[in-house]
Amino acid sequence: MAVATQGAGATRESVRQKREREQELLVWPDLVFIEFIAAVLFTLTFVILSTFINAPLLNIANSNITPNPSKAPWYFMNLQELLLHMDAGLAGVIVPTVLLIGLMVIPYVDRSNDGQGGWFATPNAIRITVFSLVWASVWTVWLILWDNSSHARIYERLPMLWGSDTRWEWPGHKGALFFEDWPGGNFLRVIWDFVFLDNRIAIRDNWQWSMPVPFQPGSGTDGHLDWPRDFKEVPLPLNGTWIWNWGDPGWMPGWLRRLYPYDGHLDIPAITAEYVVPIIVMVGLPALMIWVLMKLGWAHTVRDAMIALFTGFILVYFALTIVGVAFRGKGQNLVPFWKVPNLENNPSIQRYAPPPETPLVFADRGRGAEGHG
Repeated sequence: MAVATQGAGATRESVRQKREREQELLVWPDLVFIEFIAAVLFTLTFVILSTFINAPLLNIANSNITPNPSKAPWYFMNLQELLLHMDAGLAGVIVPTVLLIGLMVIPYVDRSNDGQGGWFATPNAIRITVFSLVWASVWTVWLILWDNSSHARIYERLPMLWGSDTRWEWPGHKGALFFEDWPGGNFLRVIWDFVFLDNRIAIRDNWQWSMPVPFQPGSGTDGHLDWPRDFKEVPLPLNGTWIWNWGDPGWMPGWLRRLYPYDGHLDIPAITAEYVVPIIVMVGLPALMIWVLMKLGWAHTVRDAMIALFTGFILVYFALTIVGVAFRGKGQNLVPFWKVPNLENNPSIQRYAPPPETPLVFADRGRGAEGHG
């Protein structure tokens, strides 16, 4: 087929060569037949395994006894792990939805046909993949440990490595510091405490600072804006109890009443810890990774960026699954894998089931008599 293209001063004609059958891969039989054989082998393998190996199921559930730890199926453990690091709505709804949409958008963003369908089809694809794996691994492990305050506990116990019984004090826990008497020392102390925070929740509960202000929109009245106290009840505009005051609009229909934020307030410290910090991490670290790859001269095309982002996503997906399955113990605390309780062998956390020899007891309510089956 001839295709005519207009050049700067002449007309150029290019011919698209017809591909031979040997150069084509058709859905049928090339793809579907292989998928069918794989599905049959996969099914047979599971039938054989289920014949000789019992599934690790627990006893019949008892609503009065909850296993500790109570975990989701392994394929949802990445989402359960996310729940420990951000708001439940953000981790369980918004993040998965955005990721699924992002995966669907990739073909519309990366529209190049060069190297399509090939593994590591760009010149720097292998280097980008390895870099993305290392980048995502380091940051994922570090952020999980940081949100668990592991870095502070490890620092405090460092002297034990050389046999000392003393403990170092985490810099964020220290009292008065030498530079607080300097000009701007209070500001430096605020920055110091922020850098050495124990974890994400410490932004909401432990980080403190104060500054004089002529007007306080929050819950304070002492002439100083104090974090977090004065930011826990920041009134929404037109909430009916701030600036303009009016009574509770009981005349509104129920659905409208739930939408209207009467006497509504914002908890800024909680929003910062549960939404702002996780979103900055989830958006900022991938963007920083792409920027580093571009500065290294490895990422030149959209395909390179997609390879890096997809590699990082797959690594984080499996890392969160592994951490949730193998490193979360009682109360979802982070523990070594050998301290994770076994739900089958530990009777203190196993769901209760009546012994097989217990007779079935029933009552005749009409006559007040009991019988045994």
